[in-house]
Amino acid sequence: MTSPPLSTHFDTAARDWDQRPLSQQLAAVPPRLLAQVPFAPTDQVLDFGAGTGLLATAIAPHVAQVTALDSSAAMLEVLDGKGCANIATLRQDIFAGLPGRYHAVVSCMALHHVADTGALLQAFAAALHPGGRIALVDLYLEDGSFHGDNAAKGVQHFGFAPEALRGQAQAAGLRDMAFTEILRMRHRNGRDYPLFLMTGHKP
Repeated sequence: MTSPPLSTHFDTAARDWDQRPLSQQLAAVPPRLLAQVPFAPTDQVLDFGAGTGLLATAIAPHVAQVTALDSSAAMLEVLDGKGCANIATLRQDIFAGLPGRYHAVVSCMALHHVADTGALLQAFAAALHPGGRIALVDLYLEDGSFHGDNAAKGVQHFGFAPEALRGQAQAAGLRDMAFTEILRMRHRNGRDYPLFLMTGHKP
């Protein structure tokens, strides 16, 4: 899922991650996602690239359990320290297989770190129960200026064109893909970068 430099970058940044200005802006995402995506008290949810738990901690009160998957041990240690009883942290590569099946897969700002998004969407589809949903948040296509030092941060994509992701999701067997702008982030470079919420389901 990630290269060693990426894990090193996030391990080093984990302690202060939630205090970053961009992280504080991203705090607006979970309530907006919850307003658009239904969850049930019996749901098992996978949070891919969970980091310090931006989505996981917001979704956990509404579902049975959230499995928070990430490649950074330090990020997951910060999440464990938040003491949410129904969040199980899991450090592994999603392509190595998952311990269960899920009613929903969620993610925020992790897709652009994965080189093969088609394979990732196939992994999501395989992990879902029939009727399961995806709710994925990431950058619309940009010029590479959002991250700056892209190589050190493990950036594989400068955001995404919705139609390209839609095609990959449909090839993975997901249906009814929809894209909405969920947030517009103000960068320290003075520019605004829109983020999408991509939803769909497994028949």
